[in-house]
Amino acid sequence: MIKTLQAADNDFLSDHMIGDNAVLPTVCAIAWMADAAESIFSGYQFHGLENYKLFKGVVFDGAEATDYQIDVKVVEQKVSDSSPYLKLDSKISSLNAKGKPVFHYGSELLLKPTSKNLPLADVKLANTKSINGKAADEARQLYTNGTLFHGESLQGIQEIITCDVKGLLLSCQVPEVAMNKQGDFPLHRHNIFANDLVYQAMLVWVRKQLSMGSLPSSTKSWTSYQQVKPNEMFYLQLKVVEQASTKLIADISLISEDKKLLAEIKSAEVTVSENLNDLFKPRSASLQEKISGL
Repeated sequence: MIKTLQAADNDFLSDHMIGDNAVLPTVCAIAWMADAAESIFSGYQFHGLENYKLFKGVVFDGAEATDYQIDVKVVEQKVSDSSPYLKLDSKISSLNAKGKPVFHYGSELLLKPTSKNLPLADVKLANTKSINGKAADEARQLYTNGTLFHGESLQGIQEIITCDVKGLLLSCQVPEVAMNKQGDFPLHRHNIFANDLVYQAMLVWVRKQLSMGSLPSSTKSWTSYQQVKPNEMFYLQLKVVEQASTKLIADISLISEDKKLLAEIKSAEVTVSENLNDLFKPRSASLQEKISGL
């Protein structure tokens, strides 16, 4: 399957700038692969992924491709009546100026038969009584003090409820402006604006606990039970699995206000580096405007 992508058709890309260039959020690649799989295998829907890897991200620096190839191959199939599923290998690539393939993202996808009643698991949610104005102000500052580089449509962290060496708990809501900036990634299919907060949570923890910057590199698994709906309040709970000088591995849950599990991410990894501190920091007034969301 071929996907055409142009920055001019996707306004949210101007809210995902690293340095002077827009970068495709990793959750967009996941949405692409899920949509491709669902379009090929009618009657099945995306249930999750395993072993997601970033090879070479899509950077809009003037040399980026316009067309991207999404390849999907069945690696395992179960057709029993009790719990049928498909496991697929998927990769996203493009051709460089010399006509050679460049691989950008890859993952194994899990598809299950379409169901109108997706099971939602109960989950214990940490006490949220610590929410206060100071925490809300601290959350807003994340988008202007160099912790995060995300612009207005991706600024969904509303409050930092708790943050310690073991993890953090965030209160979140996708900004209304995202409805006008969704472009080729409609929210009702894959809410990339909510899903991107998973990786933002990791960047926040790294900055607060280690005083360094970080960027996503891989994810062991992501199970999706239900997409976050527009205007829905929800929580992000991060639990540290492993922390070293150059990486953080964490488990993250998206939890609804009524304490239902919306998505479960296992062993998400970010690369940690002090060099990223300067990259995320506004270098000029114009870049400051881009990062804080005009």
